[in-house]
Amino acid sequence: MNLYILVEDGKSGHKIIDHWIPLLLPSITRAPTIDEMTENQYVIFSGLGYPRILGTDATSPSKNVLGQTIETINDTQKIDYLLIFLDGDEEGTERRTEIVTQKIKSYPKPLTCPFVIFVQNKCLETWLLGNRDFFPAQPSEKFLPFLTHYNVSSSDPEYMENDLSRRLVSTSSLYHERYLRCMMQENGYRYSKSRPAPIMYTEAFINGLKGRITETHHLSSLQSFFNFIDQLKTSKS
Repeated sequence: MNLYILVEDGKSGHKIIDHWIPLLLPSITRAPTIDEMTENQYVIFSGLGYPRILGTDATSPSKNVLGQTIETINDTQKIDYLLIFLDGDEEGTERRTEIVTQKIKSYPKPLTCPFVIFVQNKCLETWLLGNRDFFPAQPSEKFLPFLTHYNVSSSDPEYMENDLSRRLVSTSSLYHERYLRCMMQENGYRYSKSRPAPIMYTEAFINGLKGRITETHHLSSLQSFFNFIDQLKTSKS
């Protein structure tokens, strides 16, 4: 089984997913390029932002990352699944899934493999906020405004909106990033878009997220990803 993975951003999302896939699917390894791909491998590419994935010219489907991806997959005939990871941002998971699905179906040459779209609600940082192992037991003064606004340890991070009273950032996604950065600092870790904390690459971190989902049924957009991985494992057995 071979996977083609397209991630919206070339920073934290790309790095996190790239590290998670071999942990979640141990029988799969990363191929350097799609030309060098053999069996049970994956390739991962960045769309360098949501607008570039869709493209700016609606009349030319090939002039966008998604169109180029479809051409590559159709030409090589090596891929069993196309996996697409996007931020939901303010648009939401359903609407963003609908837009990208319509874009794929509008392409002149049909995609020759199944595709699955995972829209993070609201962003990758939202998923990472779900690991309660890193929620501070004794919050500092710096963290208290985040905690007062919304407690991601007890409430579903996917429902956290921007803190308009503080006006730190313009969108909920950016606020989630700020929240995560401060939360990790409380535990002695650094987080940034370009350099996630290496602890986030580990199986222990993934298990913390899985435990949160099992205990609370929070993080439904992340659960859909884990459920799909389980289906892949079942189909291979």
